[in-house]
Amino acid sequence: MGTTSPGPLRLLRESHEERVLTALRTQGPLTRAQLTTRTNLSRATLSSIVQTLLAKQAVTEAAAGGPTGEAVEVAAGRVRGRGRPVSLVGLNPAGGLAVGMDLGHRRIHVTVANVAHEIVASDGITCAERTPWARRVELAIGLVDELTARHQLSLASLAGLGVGVVGPVPPAGTSDRSALVRDELAARFGVPVFVDNNTRLAALAEATWGAGAGVESVLYLRLSYGVGGGLVLGGRLLAGAGGAAGELGHISVDRDGPRCSCGGRGCLEQYLSGLIDEYGGFEKLIQARDSMTTVATRIGEVLAAACNTVNPEAVVVGGEMTGAGEDLFDPLRAALREYTHTQVHRSLRVEQAALGYDAAARGGIALVLTTPPEEAEWRRTSCS
Repeated sequence: MGTTSPGPLRLLRESHEERVLTALRTQGPLTRAQLTTRTNLSRATLSSIVQTLLAKQAVTEAAAGGPTGEAVEVAAGRVRGRGRPVSLVGLNPAGGLAVGMDLGHRRIHVTVANVAHEIVASDGITCAERTPWARRVELAIGLVDELTARHQLSLASLAGLGVGVVGPVPPAGTSDRSALVRDELAARFGVPVFVDNNTRLAALAEATWGAGAGVESVLYLRLSYGVGGGLVLGGRLLAGAGGAAGELGHISVDRDGPRCSCGGRGCLEQYLSGLIDEYGGFEKLIQARDSMTTVATRIGEVLAAACNTVNPEAVVVGGEMTGAGEDLFDPLRAALREYTHTQVHRSLRVEQAALGYDAAARGGIALVLTTPPEEAEWRRTSCS
């Protein structure tokens, strides 16, 4: 006897369920109103789907705030309630775990979260800058073992690992460094492993948990001893054709400047690096207010070019240079207003990054949770 194919109504309902689950995987807990907006389902259909998922114990629903009239803050944005408390729908925390790792220059960090976006364990250790990549992976695995033992966590339902590494990573993860990291971790844990640049993962983390939470499009810029960035659209990290989307550090601010290792001239990263060396460190550069105005204006011009192209809802700026506070942000915002189209800067907000040293590891978790199941399965089988 042949198998009976599901009818069109059942397929449509399953499609609606997956739409809701994808929104929750990407954004974390949401109100029913936010789910209606993000899934484009009617309120009646959304209510029916949520009730079904609650019955299946795939999601949970709980009040988000306290007494009547209190402000309620949620991961997906700020919701202010008047009257009845706001309730949030989220994935069932018992549905599995995701691990994020940041294999940085001098520090290795591991963070564990459940599928409901709740951080359940996090820790890091220092390492020498010249530590071989195979050894970095060993140290990261040791941290995972330590955290799971300390917090009595089971990895039986581990959904995947997201790993941040230094330097560019091709979309397919085919570089020697990323392939080594991916293969060693996949062999150890037997789950999909996603590798990306750690600054790009910090962008995804800020869009999920940090200063860019609650909006659909976030442009992230990190101003440190290196300059990097990332672009998050619809909760997904944009890779680009060569895995270099959001590389703001290699936009030129001086066409007659010195040659950069990327092949261009006068790149923002090279420009800032030269100033840091000239002033003897970030602290002294930050204290030179006249120079900071010039620097911030040039950074604003770079961001303006990017914003005119992608029209994001939010720009998030992180890194040591944000220690300059409004000496950085005031001229930067002024340059953005001057050099962007009115329709671009009218709705644009500029924020300082909210997350700390674990940002890239959190981004690794978000990468796992925002990768569709079918893509995760394809990656797993193609890497085995």
